[in-house]
Amino acid sequence: MTGADILIRSLKAQNVRCIVGMPGNQNIDIYDALLRTGGIDHYLIRNEQGATLIANGFARASGEVGVALTVPGPGATNASTGIVDAHTDCVPVLLITGGTEVAFNGRDRSKCFHGLDQAAFFAPITRFFARPERIEDIPDAVRGAFAALRAPRPGPAVIELPMDVAAAEGEADVPAYVEGYRPAPDPADLRRVAEVIARMERPAILAGGIVADANASPELRAFSETLNAPVLFSRLGKGVFPDSHPLSGGHCRGRLARHVLRQADGLIAVGCRFTQIDTSGWTMEMPALRVQLDPDPAELGREFAIDAGAAGDLKQSMSALLETLVEVEKPDFVWRGTLDRSRGEIARSRRPLPIMSAMRERLDADAIVSVDVTSIGYRSFDEFPVDYPRCFMYPCHSVTLGFAPPAAIGAKLAQPHRQVAAFCGDGGFQMTAFELATAAEHGIEIICVVINDGSLSAIRGAQSKAFNGRTIDTDMQTPRIADLARAMGARGVRVDDPDRFPVVFGDVIGLEGPTVIEVVMQKQRDALIRQVPWLYPDQ
Repeated sequence: MTGADILIRSLKAQNVRCIVGMPGNQNIDIYDALLRTGGIDHYLIRNEQGATLIANGFARASGEVGVALTVPGPGATNASTGIVDAHTDCVPVLLITGGTEVAFNGRDRSKCFHGLDQAAFFAPITRFFARPERIEDIPDAVRGAFAALRAPRPGPAVIELPMDVAAAEGEADVPAYVEGYRPAPDPADLRRVAEVIARMERPAILAGGIVADANASPELRAFSETLNAPVLFSRLGKGVFPDSHPLSGGHCRGRLARHVLRQADGLIAVGCRFTQIDTSGWTMEMPALRVQLDPDPAELGREFAIDAGAAGDLKQSMSALLETLVEVEKPDFVWRGTLDRSRGEIARSRRPLPIMSAMRERLDADAIVSVDVTSIGYRSFDEFPVDYPRCFMYPCHSVTLGFAPPAAIGAKLAQPHRQVAAFCGDGGFQMTAFELATAAEHGIEIICVVINDGSLSAIRGAQSKAFNGRTIDTDMQTPRIADLARAMGARGVRVDDPDRFPVVFGDVIGLEGPTVIEVVMQKQRDALIRQVPWLYPDQ
């Protein structure tokens, strides 16, 4: 076998079923092994940024590892956008690249073909990097990568396979499937957490996205209902608790959640990292009593002081706590009535979410929606209802413009029997629109809804608010996006009157291949800017 054969067989042993990428001189042996070995589908992308963003969407929608394959150097640097997004949002994405030959070790890398010290380049944005320099090193590289990719809080990994190692012949054992590590919590720590919770009369729960990785949404719901405690969620946590549940408090910086936090006397943090965006720069007002459950002991009390904490698998932790707390009588505090009244007041003062509310009405409850960084999209955390995990995708902390279309492609590859839609602004869409050709080539059924307001509207609003109305280079000439989609082989529909959108959207659901709906809203640009929550928080 060649080194490339061993790598592909090792990936199959890890149940990898899909790779997205682009062949080049420094990974041709890997591609030949992929062709000869079979059993893994491959999708050709148009830019390596698309490869890792598609893999990113695949991983978010499925919980499996998303895999991208590129050349090193410029291929890897293009792909790094999806890797840094996976790093900040804790998504299991594996990037495999070719590499400079081992025979050239010691040479100035800048003098080499596609020269880049990839170990140094990826060090700050990955959980694992390996460059096997012998065939015998490949299994350990795969084991190490998948241990990081399947860690309790996962993250991206990179394997660089030098050309001469990929082409060399030899033998090595294919590694067994790497099981995800689920550490059990310390019972003594859980008892201390339970003792603090027992002192809370008005507890609130703040849940993070790792709840989905732990498959612990049922335990979270039971935990909430046992304590009669409302559940707030971080950006990554959207969907881990049903938005339709009477105890749902919404996104932690939303109006309802802020009301809950003012009323609560205790906070139970479950798998959330207290990031800058979720906490408004760590200024979020929180109850005095605080406990924290997290799979990573380093996260306990890291951002905010806590009264007790327990490290371990969240599914096990919440189940064990429930057994302890089921005997604790909690007063039937007026959370339900308070939440209902506050929801009603907020709903009466708020107009329906433009365009996205019509999408919600017509999509299945378990449809997957990929949302880009855009004025309407910002409000979707609080105003686009989601009842199931892994049905809402957003570049939460890297805030990667152009995320939505390729992530939607990846989600459809991961969940081919589910409806998948992307929601974008015209600026973000143009960054990654080239992957429509990938979707068209392979008949991937997604719907991309693009708001064409001819502007980077949120940034225009930020400039105007900060600088007495002055703006620069936030208005732009936008192509006829529906025509662009048709040129790439997709279905393109232009909607000049936004009131027609609901009917048009309903008509294209279920049609084969990719569809782009361009909604022209240039006349509504200023109204869209006023809906940006971080510019106008009380809208």
